[in-house]
Amino acid sequence: MKRYLILVVLACFTLAGCAQDTGESGRDARSDEDVVAQIAGETITEGDIEEIISHIPAQYRAKYSSPQGRKEIVDGLVEMKMLAWEARRKGIDKQEPVKVKIGYIIDQTLAKELENDLRKSVKVSEADIESYYREHLDKYVTPERVKARHILVEKQGLAGDLLGRLKKGADFQELAKKHSTCPSADKGGDLGWFGRGKMAPEFEEAAFALNKGELSGVVKSSFGYHVIRLEDKRESRTKTLDQVRKSIERTLQKKQAEARMAELKDDIRKKAGVTVNDGYFSKFPAQGRPGVEKVREPAEPEGE
Repeated sequence: MKRYLILVVLACFTLAGCAQDTGESGRDARSDEDVVAQIAGETITEGDIEEIISHIPAQYRAKYSSPQGRKEIVDGLVEMKMLAWEARRKGIDKQEPVKVKIGYIIDQTLAKELENDLRKSVKVSEADIESYYREHLDKYVTPERVKARHILVEKQGLAGDLLGRLKKGADFQELAKKHSTCPSADKGGDLGWFGRGKMAPEFEEAAFALNKGELSGVVKSSFGYHVIRLEDKRESRTKTLDQVRKSIERTLQKKQAEARMAELKDDIRKKAGVTVNDGYFSKFPAQGRPGVEKVREPAEPEGE
């Protein structure tokens, strides 16, 4: 978990650490907040800790909201900033490869913040939500389902005999375990819940025609002869707009944000004069898919 914590700390504070002016001492611009720790004049505030906690997944957040958890966060931050301070003192931040890495981290953070700002700016209207709901109503329909047991046998006469015994009060599950040739016999013939299109047509028609607790007649299918008892039934239901409004809003926000981002990238590409040297890629040999060997053409026989 400590490794995970350090990654969170880095994600939240790398940009701030890289952008620090190391020649400046004393408190930074956040001096109005309560200071939790100081490293070479740089401060860690309560606001910093709360920001980190807000980015920790919910299942771990309670742990790191405790005094022990907060201390682990502070210790991790202090350790990271101590090492970073020493690295700057030694001039590591001036090394060209390190400057390139820092530049990438800054670019990545700025790009991410731009995307976040764009997503926050997307507003979905109630009219859009209602229109999407009407156009995709089939997505919000739960089809009719039934829960049934059955006994499957090879002979029609046996099926009729079993049906007669059931009508006189015999235990369905016991008869299914003793006589049924279906794998469901071990569960007393229980097939669980199923919708239309999952069973043999003759079986399905008979099962869906029953009311809860009713027995079917002898039903013939390509598998043999069935006796069915309906355990329960759920009618088709359609979720209301109120039930799915939040889900639709998230879907539309995502779609609109992706569309706007694509437009923004096209616009930036034109304004920034982006070019890619395709010749660079031709320097490298083509490679097949991992784990798949290329099939070579058979060699021509010599002498032809």
